[in-house]
Amino acid sequence: MRKIIVSEFITLDGVIEASGGNETPHSHGGWQFNYRSPEGGKYKIDELTSVDTLLLGRTTYEGFAAYWPGQTGAFADPINQMPKYVVSRSMQKVEWNNSHILRNVANDIAALKQSDGGDILEYQPIA
Repeated sequence: MRKIIVSEFITLDGVIEASGGNETPHSHGGWQFNYRSPEGGKYKIDELTSVDTLLLGRTTYEGFAAYWPGQTGAFADPINQMPKYVVSRSMQKVEWNNSHILRNVANDIAALKQSDGGDILEYQPIA
């Protein structure tokens, strides 16, 4: 059975909001950029390349799909190529390469875990 690995950016005092930038008007938006390091970058690439599937919520998918398709490199190439499953009851279609919508969350994720392949990486919300 495939495992789901959850990845999130969170400060020691619990700030998660808008870790990547200006996704929301939160006063701490983009906080994680102040803590970038070569070791942290290697960790995120290793994390991504240890799986072969992404699981995303609608908000995270929309943010990623607006940015990653135009990027290349050690992180962008795998994220653009691997299958991406989006949990959403409201989305009608997804256009980012190799993306699929999961509408029946419990059943669809259970089936995904039982399917062939490596582990699944879930990125927690970016906003």
